Amino acid sequence: MNLKKLFQIQKTLEKAGYFDISRVANEIYSHSEENDIEIEDILKRIEKDEPWEYIRGYAEFRGINFLVTKDTLIPRIETEQIVDIALDLIKKKNIPYSNIIDIGTGTGCIIISLYKELKADKEEIEEKEKRNQDEEYTFLATDSSSKALDIAKENAKRNSIKNISFVKKNLIDNKDLENNSLILANLPYIPTNMYMKLDRSVKDFEPKKALDGGKDGLKYYKELLTIIQKTQKKNIDLIVEIEPSTLKDFKKLAPKSTSLKIIKDFREKNRFLLLHFA
Repeated sequence: MNLKKLFQIQKTLEKAGYFDISRVANEIYSHSEENDIEIEDILKRIEKDEPWEYIRGYAEFRGINFLVTKDTLIPRIETEQIVDIALDLIKKKNIPYSNIIDIGTGTGCIIISLYKELKADKEEIEEKEKRNQDEEYTFLATDSSSKALDIAKENAKRNSIKNISFVKKNLIDNKDLENNSLILANLPYIPTNMYMKLDRSVKDFEPKKALDGGKDGLKYYKELLTIIQKTQKKNIDLIVEIEPSTLKDFKKLAPKSTSLKIIKDFREKNRFLLLHFA
């Protein structure tokens, strides 16, 4: 390893505001060597605030490498917790969900990770009388972006998954929802004023329509809650990720007939909400 080049990478990352400098520096060095790319070419892009994940072409989420492009958000470590919340719900539920829906799937990281971890959980299958996991649930992932769906489909293919339906639509339709469904939603949730103040690495490179949630950050969640209510389906569990500052306004949106549980992320911020529609 050329220590001089590694030091050069670390200094560039430091100026660019990276926190995990050592890890990313080693990744850049290895990527350069393995793909015969000049380190200087990578650093020029870093200096222009382009995220390393876009330069490399993939991001890690729950131990899996997911393809990313500028048509998809870069999966965040905070979002991994949605999978944990979902797994906990599934394990505690006496009757299996009829279907699992991931709305605004992006790279597909949430539903693909959940699918793989459910498949790998042999103990869970035994507890449910060894029924085939694929037959227990119908997996649906939706997104309004065709280009994002193409990436999600490729990520599923790379993980040898054929049983997730990827469908282009804004949210969901009445026909998508059944009684006893589990919905996962990490929709655009950043209030517009907050979005305008984001770092250039986010605002200038990641897709705005996947981040900007309107004036109060709750535009799409309002639409989703309305759709769920209108279907009049029973026993629906909904897990959402929000911008913590919008919690007070979100509580006002939640139908009185639903129960709402607030779940903190690893930074102790009110990041996730679990709603139950009886």
